[in-house]
Amino acid sequence: MRLPTVRQLQLLKALDQYKSISLVAQQLHVSQPSVSIQLKQLSETVDMPVYRQHGKTIVLTDAGKALLKCANEVFTSFHNLSVSIDELKSVTSGSLNLCVVSTAKYFLPLILGAFCKKHPKVDINLKIGNRQEVKERIEANEDDFYFFSQCPERPEIIKTPLLDNELVVIAPARHELHLQQEVSLNRLSHYPFIMREKGSGTRNLIEQFCKTQQLTLNEKMTIESNEAIKYAVASGLGLSILSRHALDYGEVPGLVKLDVTGFPIRSTWFLAKRQDRKQSLLASAFEAFMKEQGVAILERSQVSAKSALSS
Repeated sequence: MRLPTVRQLQLLKALDQYKSISLVAQQLHVSQPSVSIQLKQLSETVDMPVYRQHGKTIVLTDAGKALLKCANEVFTSFHNLSVSIDELKSVTSGSLNLCVVSTAKYFLPLILGAFCKKHPKVDINLKIGNRQEVKERIEANEDDFYFFSQCPERPEIIKTPLLDNELVVIAPARHELHLQQEVSLNRLSHYPFIMREKGSGTRNLIEQFCKTQQLTLNEKMTIESNEAIKYAVASGLGLSILSRHALDYGEVPGLVKLDVTGFPIRSTWFLAKRQDRKQSLLASAFEAFMKEQGVAILERSQVSAKSALSS
């Protein structure tokens, strides 16, 4: 069998991500005919089709999935080679690739800002998605670190607990439940709720809690954005359950937290990495910074925010 080219493997990885030849061409800034020709040649190389049309999207065949696994291993090897060369040059600058769930976008930039002040030559490539999208990237070994709750339990994934993650019930200001002490779960079920989408870490935690407590929420609306949910709640469209960090670091006027039996729902934020991805000097420095100073930076920012509000 002839060997595929690096460019063909790169296009296959993009096809698995975007599910569309036109989107691959757009994202990689190449012509659509060129993408089609390269993928056709890749199919001819293995003497099997590497993708097929499934409705309006494209999915990889078994041969395509086998090639995708090879592509991930090849690009991981290239990354490891780059790290080894940088270490020989004693290079501590460069690019750091991070992938985080959407809720982490509220507080992680505070840590990144402090880290970049200490390492001004560093470039940060930050990808933000829901839990399922972060899981897909960690499976493909795309990034140096991943930040999310409910980290997958797999031997090749090393995770470090960093922060507590508390989910709280929020309501519009002046809601009738605001001044009530310890709202019962039964009472809570009588109000409309605005929920995160299926696959998000917040949604998974809420569903686990409801199953344990035998609670059924009246789901009125599903929104993929924490920011949009907060504005929807503030407008009086319903109650919601969000991470406390989405409130503390992304304040929207007109919101209150409710005192509800069984809340907050507690979980943990993890810093995760792949064991088979060689760590650069820069990545090692970032990991140490996160463990040694990350929590303290967030605590100081919370104190400053409360002081500003009270002044």
